[in-house]
Amino acid sequence: MSFIAARVHHVGLIVTDLERSMAFDNDLFDKEPDILTTVDNSAGLSRQFGVGEEPGDAVAKIAFYHVDNTSVELIQVTKPGDDLVQPPVHQAGAKHLCFQTDDIQAAYDDLVSRGIEFQSTPTWFTQDQPDLDGVKFAYFFDPDGNFLEIMEDPGKAGYIGSEQKAGLPRG
Repeated sequence: MSFIAARVHHVGLIVTDLERSMAFDNDLFDKEPDILTTVDNSAGLSRQFGVGEEPGDAVAKIAFYHVDNTSVELIQVTKPGDDLVQPPVHQAGAKHLCFQTDDIQAAYDDLVSRGIEFQSTPTWFTQDQPDLDGVKFAYFFDPDGNFLEIMEDPGKAGYIGSEQKAGLPRG
């Protein structure tokens, strides 16, 4: 049997201070995490992180927020305690997490009123990019420099016919 991805289960973001990041996300999502746990006794986690074979070689505090058809996972690795280094947003290895909204200007105004600083005001693609015509977007950072985006997609550019081609919820 070959691998076929059924859907995106979650997006994981490495953070340096889970409490600070949870305060940010609690405000962003208007809710507490759905799952909050510490993993400190898993040899499997140690192996997956590539830091050892024994339980406790890796320790992580984890919070999950269920958001529509996927989840956002915040992970604070407390052992080993390496410094977090984020690549610039335009370089390979950088990632971003995008949230779809029906009204980008209202979302932008609300987030700005809560103290979120954006890279720019919302902008949009035009007929010069026909596959994305009308898509509006704006980027901002979480407290650890993870790149976040809000997007309004009136033409549902993330879909092909009745099939999704990206994890965008139907509006």
